[in-house]
Amino acid sequence: MINPILLVAIPLLAAFLSIMVKKLSGVFLFGVSLFTAIGSFFIENGSYVIGGWKPPFGINLVVDDYSFLILIIVNILFFLTLLNGMWDLKKNETVLLVTLAGVNGIVMTGDFFNLFVFMEIIAISAYILASSTEKYYSVFKYLILGTVGSSLYLFGIIILYGTAGTLNMADLASKLPEISNSVKVLAFTFIFSGLAVEAKILPFNSWVRGIFGNSNTLTGPMFSTVYATVSAAVVGRVFGQILTIDTNLIYAFITLTLMTFIFAESAAMASKNLRSILTFSSIGQAGLIITMFLLGGFYAALIQLVNNAFAKMVMFSIATKTYSSNEDDDIDNLAGIFRKHYMMGLGFTISALSLIGLPLFFGFYGKINILQTAFATNMWIPAFILIGSIIEGIYYIRLLVKLWNPGKEGDESSEEAGTSYTILNGFTVSIIALVVGAVFVVAGITPEFLVENIEKAANSLGDINTYLSSVMGGI
Repeated sequence: MINPILLVAIPLLAAFLSIMVKKLSGVFLFGVSLFTAIGSFFIENGSYVIGGWKPPFGINLVVDDYSFLILIIVNILFFLTLLNGMWDLKKNETVLLVTLAGVNGIVMTGDFFNLFVFMEIIAISAYILASSTEKYYSVFKYLILGTVGSSLYLFGIIILYGTAGTLNMADLASKLPEISNSVKVLAFTFIFSGLAVEAKILPFNSWVRGIFGNSNTLTGPMFSTVYATVSAAVVGRVFGQILTIDTNLIYAFITLTLMTFIFAESAAMASKNLRSILTFSSIGQAGLIITMFLLGGFYAALIQLVNNAFAKMVMFSIATKTYSSNEDDDIDNLAGIFRKHYMMGLGFTISALSLIGLPLFFGFYGKINILQTAFATNMWIPAFILIGSIIEGIYYIRLLVKLWNPGKEGDESSEEAGTSYTILNGFTVSIIALVVGAVFVVAGITPEFLVENIEKAANSLGDINTYLSSVMGGI
């Protein structure tokens, strides 16, 4: 078994060494990311004390079935993203190693202040990565909103610390009933608003279009999969398990997340650029997944989280590769491009159909469980989810038809009418797309090998007592 602290310490050590020996920075990056991708399978559940001071007085990392699943997902995604985006590294190896340490730390941390520290590490790394696209106004906007979000989160945990005298998640969860509702409403609102910036929830997501919509083969998959998965998972941990919310406040948060889902899917339907469509789709999926976390539908949320993460990794990789090859991603100009690149087209198509939730694909189980969770609330929520899902299905089917069939809409398809564009250096992304597509199909037919671990993670997230006993016992 591997001590999970190494998943944070080794990337940080490699980041330091990559500065000292710049010629080997790429070796450090790919070697360490491969180590964490494999090593995440070999960590043991428990609370790991750092510095010898047991919780709630010291810092600890927590590995349960939930964080174990998220660690595996994000480390695999990180490594695959590096393979696909190696052409756009642009001397960011050190930044990416720091990102990897922050990602693993934020998933495992058992302390609200250390969550803030890891958030800042990831955020600073994200600003630097985003600037590699040279869209500096968008990066500046992201920086401002990120700073506001961090400040709001910090205000929230200061309020809780001043009231409960602790920032350890387990200790705070046990003392939560002693805190007055008015204090909890104020603190929770600040914390949710702070996390909503990175989680892409209205009205804090205006930065997303400029960053995602101008992404390259590295930043597109990195932001839409690794960062997005971690952000949603943190919201799930904080508001699904640690900070229990009263009825009125949770309805306010759910209203925001559902508005995010509907508005983003509508914007995706109106978009004409491939990266813009996927950008708004990512925002919409974030709203849907976090809605499920807030409703307590952890199983549904996690299935959709996994489905969206790997589907977007494939789709954004292909979209950014297409743009980098042609300096254009207008879908009208890309008509029929998958006729030239069948492997990428097949992987993209399967990912899109799984994201929609069609039968025989893994995403079908996600959508079924989402609707079951929504209908169990006996509220207006199912109507919004159904409307957003229909909109999503329409624009993805329209997109696939456009990318497979040469010529203009309404005209007879012919090879002569196909696009002159092509996709360069696409072998790696083609293999990744096919492998992910094959997993979606196999998991759609025999889902047991995936959903069993997801169900364990969902049960772990809903079991606060086991979390408390694990943390306060320590290792």
